[in-house]
Amino acid sequence: MQLDKEIQKNWLRVDPLENPILKDPPKHQPEKFNEYVELKVEENVVGFLVGQQSYFFNEDGGWRDENGCYYDKDGQPDGWFVLHPGNDNHEHYYDQDGMYVPSEVENDKNSIDNIQDNEEDSHQSDEDDIQNYEQS
Repeated sequence: MQLDKEIQKNWLRVDPLENPILKDPPKHQPEKFNEYVELKVEENVVGFLVGQQSYFFNEDGGWRDENGCYYDKDGQPDGWFVLHPGNDNHEHYYDQDGMYVPSEVENDKNSIDNIQDNEEDSHQSDEDDIQNYEQS
C-alpha cells in the first residue's frame, strides 16, 4: 500500500461533481514503459519495474502511473485516476475523452441520494397539496 500512496502524490485533486470533464490532464507517456523488469509472485507476473518505480496490474491487467494516467493491459492510454480533494483514499476515474465515469459504489450512492431526494420532494408536494386543500 505504501507504494500506492507514494505514486499518488502527484495525482490531480478533482471533485467530479464540480468538474465532470477533466481539463488539462497530465499527458500519457507510454514510451517510458518500453523497457521494464517483470515483477513475479511465484510464476505469475503481477507488475513491472521501471527504474526504481514499481507498477502493479489491476484485475483488468492495466496500471496507473505517478501522474494518475491509466494504461490498459496492452499499455495503451485509457484515462486518468484523480483523488477527491481532501481525501487521498477516494479515487475517481475519467475516461480517455476526459469524462467522469462514476464507480459502481458512486452510482449506488447516487441512486440512494436520488431516491431520498425524490421522497423528500414527494413529501413536500403532499404537504403543499394538503395546505392548498385546507385553504380552499
